[in-house]
Amino acid sequence: MAHEHLDDVKRYLLDLQDRLCAGLAKADGAAQFQEDSWERAEGGGGRSRVMTHGGVFEKGGVNFSHVYGTQLPPSATAARPELAGRSFHAVGVSWVLHPENPHVPTSHGNVRFFIAEKAGEPPVWWFGGGFDLTPFYPVMEDVVHWHRVAKAACDPFGDDVYARYKAWCDEYFYLKHRDETRGVGGLFFDDLNEGEFADCFAVQRAVGDSFLAAYLPIVERRKNDAWGERERDFQLYRRGRYVEFNLVWDRGTLFGLQSGGRTESILMSMPPMARWEYAFEPESGSPEARLQDFLHPRDWLGEFAEDASRKKRRALMTDRYCVFGNPVKHSKSPQIHAEFAHQTQQALEYTAEEAPVDGFAGAWRAFIDAGGRGANVTVPFKGDAFALCDTLSHRARRAGAVNTLILGGNGRTYGDTTDGIGLVRDLAYHRVALADKRILVVGAGGAVRGILEPLLAEQPSEIVVVNRTAAKAEQLASDFADLGPIHGGGFDTVNGTFDVVINGTSASLSGDLPPLPDTLFNTNAWAYDMMYGAEPTVFLQWAGPRGAKLLDGLGMLVEQAAESFFLWRNVRPETAPVREMLRQQLNFLT
Repeated sequence: MAHEHLDDVKRYLLDLQDRLCAGLAKADGAAQFQEDSWERAEGGGGRSRVMTHGGVFEKGGVNFSHVYGTQLPPSATAARPELAGRSFHAVGVSWVLHPENPHVPTSHGNVRFFIAEKAGEPPVWWFGGGFDLTPFYPVMEDVVHWHRVAKAACDPFGDDVYARYKAWCDEYFYLKHRDETRGVGGLFFDDLNEGEFADCFAVQRAVGDSFLAAYLPIVERRKNDAWGERERDFQLYRRGRYVEFNLVWDRGTLFGLQSGGRTESILMSMPPMARWEYAFEPESGSPEARLQDFLHPRDWLGEFAEDASRKKRRALMTDRYCVFGNPVKHSKSPQIHAEFAHQTQQALEYTAEEAPVDGFAGAWRAFIDAGGRGANVTVPFKGDAFALCDTLSHRARRAGAVNTLILGGNGRTYGDTTDGIGLVRDLAYHRVALADKRILVVGAGGAVRGILEPLLAEQPSEIVVVNRTAAKAEQLASDFADLGPIHGGGFDTVNGTFDVVINGTSASLSGDLPPLPDTLFNTNAWAYDMMYGAEPTVFLQWAGPRGAKLLDGLGMLVEQAAESFFLWRNVRPETAPVREMLRQQLNFLT
């Protein structure tokens, strides 16, 4: 009877491995799993399937194994000493996905079946398994979806099953030496042999069959989110915690090694790259620091239901945001954020506030007192905003300016700048490659300072900054020289051709043209003006006849606003519809 059960489970698990690989390879779109069959000298073997350097997954594996022997290893009998000395069969599928994009969570799962036998006694069988999610830049929408699918898988087997398996997952995937969970949990169960075999087998199938429905929608939502060196560094740092759990606490790793399994397959779960940094602490209020709010057990579905109920009661308690400037009536930010709020179903009010030229700090405090939660900042107040912040992001410190203010729960003001990431995301939206490209940036003011770090993170071959006052461009290049190849000088120092030319001056507003050579543009080069209008700017009118493809700063405006919206609301809006709306209003086709 035992081996009849074993054959049924084994057929299911082999089919599950096939279905998981097919679904994940389709989601990746660029790579396929490579199969590696192996045999175990003591009995059994398996087939390992690994994907590397894919379009989405930097590394992923889906492994099947069936091992057997004359004695269960210690890791399998630690909690059940009465099984020590029994022969055993262990069959299972385990999988782990390490995406390249830091915004796509890492995920792991497995389903397994054991039979322990002893002459003269009936066989003892049990099931185990589960899946868990490890985001580095978590989004509540994704976490709630993940747990909704997990709960739906458990509901047919009892009202309390999801709650028990979720709590078990929180407890199991816990790094005691770090006092944090590995991620946002999911499901975990072990030693399942209550009732009939068919009922327990159904639980295993429900868990295994629900993984793709839980994970792939998250992958699809996050795989195109923009990222750079900062996000990559944090991803590698957090991957170090993943390694620590697997090597220090994971019973599955111990079982595989103690049972003489194939080491390459057992350690398939390790990320391809990770790093450790001594006593690292993310900046207070930063996206990286927010991860800690997710690394302890929480009632995700209960919180979501409570939050939904609270939102219904908040018709008269809407969060307030604004853009500060002087003048500011022309600003498109209120319209942009109204569209973002409608799109994401966020209850908020966004207005334009004209602050006195010498009274920005007072205007911000008055706005807070009236219920303000955050603000964008435009000219002439970006330096004033920088000065009043209690905490600054790394990119704001490098830029020396702030365009986004966030009021923390402790009443302290956190400052960030989203201009640079807005530019880079706009260029990515238009498929403008920056890696290994030669980039010319015209201007050396605050606008240019704010874009240099994100541009350098894209690893261009060189950035050249030019300005009427050469010393300013030279100083700016010196300030950012630690991040990559960058040089500065006057207009007379421009030589050679460029792949991307960015006008970061305000000359377009007055109809002035920087003194640039006619032979500036490489083949298929792009000209980008950070200004925009109903007609092409003077700079773009000059660049077009010289062979350049043209872009203005409207998309940058939308993308930097989307990043601010995400910092405030932890929800990332879609920018394409807003771009189209504003472009139609300008009646200007690129």
